Amino acid sequence: MELREISIEGFGKLHKFHTRLSGGIQVIYGKNESGKTTIRQFMAAMLFGMEKGRGRAARNDNYTKYRPVNGGIYGGFMVFEHHGVRYRILRDFQSGRDSARLFYEDTMEEISLTDQDLSHMMFEEDRNIFDHTVSMTQADIRTGREMKEILQNSMANLRSSQNTEINIRKAVDDLKAKRREKRKDPVFEQIGWLRNQIQNQSFDKARLRQCKREKEAIEKQLSEPKKYSLIQRIIHWIRRILGINHEDVQNMELRHRLEILSMEEEQLFAQETASVKTEAKYQEALKKKKEAEEELRAIDLAIKAIEQAASMVQKTFGEELNEKISEIFCGMTGGVYERVVMDDSMEMRLKKGADYVDMKYLSNATIEQLYFALRLSAAELLWSEDRFPLFLDDVFGNYDDERLEQTLFYLSRKCDRQIFLFTGRKELLNLMDKKGIDYHLMTL
Repeated sequence: MELREISIEGFGKLHKFHTRLSGGIQVIYGKNESGKTTIRQFMAAMLFGMEKGRGRAARNDNYTKYRPVNGGIYGGFMVFEHHGVRYRILRDFQSGRDSARLFYEDTMEEISLTDQDLSHMMFEEDRNIFDHTVSMTQADIRTGREMKEILQNSMANLRSSQNTEINIRKAVDDLKAKRREKRKDPVFEQIGWLRNQIQNQSFDKARLRQCKREKEAIEKQLSEPKKYSLIQRIIHWIRRILGINHEDVQNMELRHRLEILSMEEEQLFAQETASVKTEAKYQEALKKKKEAEEELRAIDLAIKAIEQAASMVQKTFGEELNEKISEIFCGMTGGVYERVVMDDSMEMRLKKGADYVDMKYLSNATIEQLYFALRLSAAELLWSEDRFPLFLDDVFGNYDDERLEQTLFYLSRKCDRQIFLFTGRKELLNLMDKKGIDYHLMTL
């Protein structure tokens, strides 16, 4: 990718600013506060967009910082070439929301962006990776946790799909969050409660059968005609004369007993129904619990598989990264150091002769040069297809003349990317002229 032209309607202190850009090394030279960083931020905003923050974050965000000082529409356009095709991107930040339009430069035919931004449609990486690789300033040249996460999140995808939008850490974190939520599934608590319900339900099947038999016996006794002997009929006749009907009393007692048995049977039926329902709920809960446990096992296996795969790829990628850092750093230092080795915590050691030198024994300039090599190496591996330009904003402040000369010579001979070098140092231009390093100058 190469940037060919920028036109700023209004962005920070710049208003109606237009310039064409060259390939190779382009030096944007100017005194402090002349607008060098503004141009760099405009280029990044054209590539990745810029939206207004919310709440307190909006007070110090780039949207607020680079609002037009001298009027004009907040935005502009940029022409860039990508895989041999020229495009024009127009952005308007005025409303606080990034409004982007993309065209083929040669025909001005508009390309629909739909819900996609340029960074998702034209190239793979995002603003975060951009800021920690190809875009560098003196203040943030030293990398830390952010670079480590970028490398870890990108390496597996570089080995497969070349799609760095897949975030390994986020994938694992999302799975762990899903696992936590699944463990909160109410079915686990419901199982215990239903088990206690089943144990505490006092349903007596034997008693229900006994009630049924006793009811049937009483109903049979009430329905069948009584057979009495002669003596029993005489006794019943005497009792009726005396106003005593023993048969009615006996039948009344039987009916009363039948009512009691019916009530008890109804209660037992209700208990049986409740028991059956509880058992059904318990079996359904067991089924759901088994499904939840299987899902938890699947999540655990997925987490383990991702972490194992990431570990294997990290080892391979780490070797490639060490090789690339060594190639670039040794090239920039004229072979003073033979090899660079970086561990998982981003600590680096330099091989010099038979020994490895720890970073804590290096000068600030050497450490910054080492981190510069790391960023270039990451750019080579992460942006291998898109070949993004390098944006170097006064990154050589601690370099002596010899180190600066070696670094610039390396960039001019070995780096096949467009390079934007933002500086206010006149001696840097003199050095490049002295050493015959080709560059194109833009003076602000």
